[in-house]
Amino acid sequence: MADILDALATITASPLHARIMSSIDAVIRSIDLYGEEGLALSLNGGKDSTVLLHLIRAGVYLRGRQRSGNNVQSESEASRRPLGGITSFFFDTPDDFPEVVSFTKKTADEYDLSLRVYTSSFFEGLEELLSSTSVKAIFLGTRRGDPNADDQVFSPSSKGWPGFMRVNPIMCWSYHDVWEFLLLCKVGYCGLYDVGYTSLGSVGRTFPNGALLRDDGKYSPAHMLTDPKLERSGRGGASAREAGENNGTESRQYIPTAGRY
Repeated sequence: MADILDALATITASPLHARIMSSIDAVIRSIDLYGEEGLALSLNGGKDSTVLLHLIRAGVYLRGRQRSGNNVQSESEASRRPLGGITSFFFDTPDDFPEVVSFTKKTADEYDLSLRVYTSSFFEGLEELLSSTSVKAIFLGTRRGDPNADDQVFSPSSKGWPGFMRVNPIMCWSYHDVWEFLLLCKVGYCGLYDVGYTSLGSVGRTFPNGALLRDDGKYSPAHMLTDPKLERSGRGGASAREAGENNGTESRQYIPTAGRY
């Protein structure tokens, strides 16, 4: 967790630093409200949930250090439990990219997460999660501009879905904020982003972003996309590929928010 804070110390004058610290404050506030056992993290292998994982690591670390008076032993304990008692879960579906699944499971192993893996529908998986745990709120990597985003950091789940509080710490982040954070902190992310994918969805409906196509026929990495409006353009089957070849493609990078939860 200190690795994230050390990286942040190098950009204290940057506007991104303020956004990051605000997001970490939202994490800490969530723990104060719900307790670690009352919280869960939705992991899906995408860039936004990867950012969220590391913000939560930093938040758990900072909160523990503050409560222990910077006790060295407590810092060591925090390193052994990077998310404290916060649950993490992943929906493993047949139409996921193998790279997404392998990255998610590798990340869970690397950070010693007790990852719950569901193969059911999102609705059924959420019902099981909420009925079998003490979870009352779920961290999501929703950003402003995502489908069904309501611009609120704390937002109740939609009518007709299992009841819980959605916590969206990076709601105010931009596409470029996400990549600046990942590259600054030098944390791993799904390798598909290095071969032109800018948003990850189902196999067969997700293609490299045409805006990143180079003259040699290869694609530049996702962080080199200059126009963030093209992050999700061209989502869909064959039509998405055609759109992507012209101006970029879109794919599902995040666990469903209001419209799917």
